[in-house]
Amino acid sequence: MRYEVYRNRNSSDDSFNTINQMFKRIMTEDKYLCTQAQENLNHGVFVNGELHPRMEKGPLYFQTVVRDLVQDHHDREKEAGAEIWPARQTLPQTATTSQEDIEFCSKLDAQGQAKGGCGSSGGGCSGMACAPGNEALAY
Repeated sequence: MRYEVYRNRNSSDDSFNTINQMFKRIMTEDKYLCTQAQENLNHGVFVNGELHPRMEKGPLYFQTVVRDLVQDHHDREKEAGAEIWPARQTLPQTATTSQEDIEFCSKLDAQGQAKGGCGSSGGGCSGMACAPGNEALAY
C-alpha cells in the first residue's frame, strides 16, 4: 500500500509530525491486523468479533447508519408489498405499453438464457439485455 500525506502550509512542524506519526502508527496497526485476519481466514479459523466501543467509533457509526438505512428500506418494501429499487424508474399505473414491453423483453431474456444466453446468439445486444432484473433496458 502507498499513502500520500499532505500538509497544510500553515501547520507547524510539531503539529504535522504529531499527526503524521499517529497516522503511520494507525496504518501499521491496521496492516498488521489485516495480515493476521487474512492468515486466520486462510486457516479457516477467523471469527468476527465486536469492535471496541471506544476505539472504533467510526466503524461502529458507519455500521449503525447502514443498518438503519437497510432496515428502513426493508420496512418500506414490506409496506409497499414489493421490492423497491431506488435507481429504477417507477412506471405509472397507466403505462401498459411500457409494462407490456418489460414483460415481452423478460420472456425473450428467459428464452435466451435457456438457450445459453443472448451473448451466445451472435447478434444484437452482445449480452446487454441479459442483465438480470434490469427493467430499464426495456425502454
